Amino acid sequence: MKTKSIRLILMALAFGAVASNALAGPGPQYWQSLRRSSEFKKLKAKDKVIYVCNQCQTVSEMSIDGPEGAMALCKEGSRVSCPMCKKETKVVMKRQRNDPPTHTEVTYVNEKGEECAFVAKTPNGK
Repeated sequence: MKTKSIRLILMALAFGAVASNALAGPGPQYWQSLRRSSEFKKLKAKDKVIYVCNQCQTVSEMSIDGPEGAMALCKEGSRVSCPMCKKETKVVMKRQRNDPPTHTEVTYVNEKGEECAFVAKTPNGK
């Protein structure tokens, strides 16, 4: 009887682990977050990117209209507005002191200087 209850507990744990994994949805690997200028340079006209706004909690798809449009999303000091809530974010290059000057990350900050959005490449790239 003791082995039956142990088997039952183990099967319930295994089933719970599988079920929670199936319902979890896509993980962080689902989107490729664009954090470097070199990644924005690779974007072409008609490519689609996703703008994730933490201020209004939305995900919006944006079309790239050309190389200038892609570089406007990562040019330090430029402003990007959320397609949904229309709030503007400022593009700031985040640098770390100990890293070489080539290591910079593109971040989007609100008026308080808090990181509030990011841009990611769509899963299929188009």
